[in-house]
Amino acid sequence: MEYGFSCMGYELAGALGVKMADPSREVIVMVGDGSYLMLNSEIATSVMLGFRLTIVVLDNHGYGCINRLQQACGGAPFNNLWKNSMHMHEFPDIDFAAHARSLGADAVKVSGLAALEEAVRQARDAARTTVIVIDTDPMPTTQDGGAWWDVAVPEISARPGVNQARAEYECKRNSQRIGN
Repeated sequence: MEYGFSCMGYELAGALGVKMADPSREVIVMVGDGSYLMLNSEIATSVMLGFRLTIVVLDNHGYGCINRLQQACGGAPFNNLWKNSMHMHEFPDIDFAAHARSLGADAVKVSGLAALEEAVRQARDAARTTVIVIDTDPMPTTQDGGAWWDVAVPEISARPGVNQARAEYECKRNSQRIGN
């Protein structure tokens, strides 16, 4: 799972590398739909080489993490979620499970956590790479990870939200410097 290093798109290639380095390992990849769209061809490679992966695609219909970060920095949502991104025509309803099957993987779309758990169990016994797709809400976030991502916020802005985000950024940055 990629998070915090802004390396979207490497997850599937990285997982395949892990599996190639140690084929006895169980490798499960969690990837967002935006990142999946950046580099999904390693699914075909994993099938071709016989290196089975379990891939969970979180379909939040855009770049949800970036959208939340944009708002946390005081910005208004802009061009990250498919529904409000700039495009000339209606954005396609991407069927990630069908796409994964076209690359040779087994694939299923699940409708909830219980179905996700069962699909992961079944994927562990599968003969080839399995892609599991689940719809997710792009808006909620959690503090459970406990990490702070140092993304600078403009020092001066006419937007009150940006100024508030800058004050919060300064507090977090200062606490990082003194080791708290």
